[in-house]
Amino acid sequence: MKIESDQQMASLSSSSSSSSSSSSCCKRKALASVISDGQKRLRTEPTTQDVLTVKDVCDLIQYVTLRRSHSVKKPSWFSLSDDVRLSRVNLMILDGLTQSHFYRYFSHFRHLHNKYSSRWTLAPSSCDPLTSDLLSSEVTVEAQTPLPAALMWHPVIRRFGSSAAGMSHFLLTEQEMIKHNFPVKGGRGCEAFVCSESVGRVTDSSPLFGLDCEMCLTRVGLEVTRVALVDSDGRCLLDELVKPPNPIINYCTRFSGITRALLAPVSTCLSEVQSKLLQLLPTDAVLIGHSLDGDLRALHMIHPHVIDTSLLYRQDFGRRFKLKLLAQVILKREIQSEDRRGHDPCEDALAALHLAQYFIRKGPREVLEHHLEELWDIPETDGSDTEMSDRGSSLSNHSALRFGHALYGSGQSAVFLGGAAETNGSVSNQQSRRQQCSSDREVVCVFRRLAQSYSLSVLRFSSFMNTLKQTTATGRQQHLQQVCERLRQMCVLYVGPLPADITERDVHTLLKRFGSLRTLRLLQHTHGVHAEVMFEHLEGAQLALDHLNGQQISDCTIKVRRPVFELSLDLDECVCERQNDRLNSRMIYVCNLSTKPHRHDDLLQNFRQFGAVQRVSGAAEHSGKRQRHAFIRFESADSAQAAVGVALQIGSRKLSVCHALTPPHMTSWTHTHPVTMETSPVTPEQGEECDVSDTCQSNRHASADCPGNEMRFLQVSCDLQEPMVARQMEKLDRRVGKVFRALESKSLSIVILPGESGSIDHPGLCFIQIKLT
Repeated sequence: MKIESDQQMASLSSSSSSSSSSSSCCKRKALASVISDGQKRLRTEPTTQDVLTVKDVCDLIQYVTLRRSHSVKKPSWFSLSDDVRLSRVNLMILDGLTQSHFYRYFSHFRHLHNKYSSRWTLAPSSCDPLTSDLLSSEVTVEAQTPLPAALMWHPVIRRFGSSAAGMSHFLLTEQEMIKHNFPVKGGRGCEAFVCSESVGRVTDSSPLFGLDCEMCLTRVGLEVTRVALVDSDGRCLLDELVKPPNPIINYCTRFSGITRALLAPVSTCLSEVQSKLLQLLPTDAVLIGHSLDGDLRALHMIHPHVIDTSLLYRQDFGRRFKLKLLAQVILKREIQSEDRRGHDPCEDALAALHLAQYFIRKGPREVLEHHLEELWDIPETDGSDTEMSDRGSSLSNHSALRFGHALYGSGQSAVFLGGAAETNGSVSNQQSRRQQCSSDREVVCVFRRLAQSYSLSVLRFSSFMNTLKQTTATGRQQHLQQVCERLRQMCVLYVGPLPADITERDVHTLLKRFGSLRTLRLLQHTHGVHAEVMFEHLEGAQLALDHLNGQQISDCTIKVRRPVFELSLDLDECVCERQNDRLNSRMIYVCNLSTKPHRHDDLLQNFRQFGAVQRVSGAAEHSGKRQRHAFIRFESADSAQAAVGVALQIGSRKLSVCHALTPPHMTSWTHTHPVTMETSPVTPEQGEECDVSDTCQSNRHASADCPGNEMRFLQVSCDLQEPMVARQMEKLDRRVGKVFRALESKSLSIVILPGESGSIDHPGLCFIQIKLT
């Protein structure tokens, strides 16, 4: 007997098939933002079921790594604040695992469900571009006016892109600061340096300060003798002479302007100047200078937010323009005049500040278009250079801009660790390092040594896949079926004893107030009539178990029990684990709702008394029959907790409420199985159809033909025994935890469970987390 209408079944089938289509991802919307105040998680608020494809994951990796150097299109399902600067991206692929594996062995994946607060269903793919073709994949860029051919490969465009806007886009990343010898926390030789009290977030409106120092040569090397600081309005806030602690060998008067007589009466020491700078700089200050690394090292000072004008107006092969030339060409200003003895640090700091402000205001493309020939000595193209024009044209059509080239051109690199992966011939060894590892343990060990050296790291853990390959195809399929059967049994209940004359419709009426049913069988061969039912959602089974026990029907006192056999001995513990899944901490499940449209407003009104409601799903669909259940997401977990403990009623209907157990990225716990009702034992006469109602039609099947029945006591006759699989899941999880701990702060971590290749019945899972500290 079908519980849902044909229209609903068609809708369900469509939903399942669409999970493998990339076009469905364009219709999904989600809000994801990084939580500040030290919380180490990524908050997501999907408005519909989230189903990602492998291409979506590739697009996210491209966006995060290239968003500051190229006009990469932002994924519609993911949003990242412009002031959040991610240092690295790490991708872990757990070969052979599906979504069902994660929820079947939930207690063994402690790191995955505790450290990763964002979870999406992943549509299985028949190919694997995450390793073999990631670098050769095309970069999806925003539509824009094509660049002139002469600018396409310019080092400024390769680093910043053509449409970068806002001051924060031009800050040096931590990786760039290390590469260019800036003092950083934990850096070699920086142990005694003073750290400015800067906040982690810098916006486009953060204040700018120009800094310049003059040095002399002492017995220990260059030491600061004069410091100048100017604010964004050009006012000189500090111009201080400093007495080096070590004997001076050379005053470098030609450049510094410092003489023995000038420095003789000075008693100010370096620590005093450091204190003054720390007092003058606000917590979100951005320091600007020309070759600023030398100034900060001379000051024995660490500041994480800097813009270096020698790296803004950049050239190929690491060459840098002199500040005097940039000021002359860009600002039309003469500085460091030969007529004057030494440099004026206030003048140099102001020139660097104005050069940075000009670059930020105009943007990379306009700066190049205005000064390409006079500064970089490159003649502007007139279209006569056919080869360059063709090159620019092909790039503007996005046919030649590959991720590997874009990553390498922006000064970043990638490493692939794990089993051997085919490499596209167009990807050079310069763009990535690929190292085959003999075990998952070796993957972790190698990554720990290389963690800080690569912008993108892809780790492949293949131990479980190697185990799967050692058994037969039938054994692998039986293993997957057993994993899924264990999950389905969490929704199965036995109800009885029931009156001898009870019908399927009566049982359905009794149970539907707790949730939609998937299967219903009347068992006549037991001592008294019993019903075996499978709910669509875990919540429905749990509500029936909690509230139906002891209820009287005629002279029968009903008992509700879970099935008892080997696979179900710890089902209660599994349900408790689901209750502690933090993905559902702010969500509740409500059932026994009216299907009338106007009742949706009544539902909102009743639950807003507990707190702000963020989203209601399932109660009112856009088309088709309205559901009798709903998932309600509150803005706070306290509101959800309060709503569960109160008896509510809408009209004459008493609502059944409990904490949500089904993950928000899944439509239901048992979505791959048809909705049926049947009575056991079965005779040929019972196979005939009989009309019951518009939404409840009889469709009796033989017991052997019932998909849920033939798999119920499945045992795997292969080497994939339960204890061994559980140990492997726990090992994989521990390795994920080790890699996550090895990541530096502000790293994006992605974990992929690929799912069964080409099968919509066994999807994968995608975890995403930003490590903030």
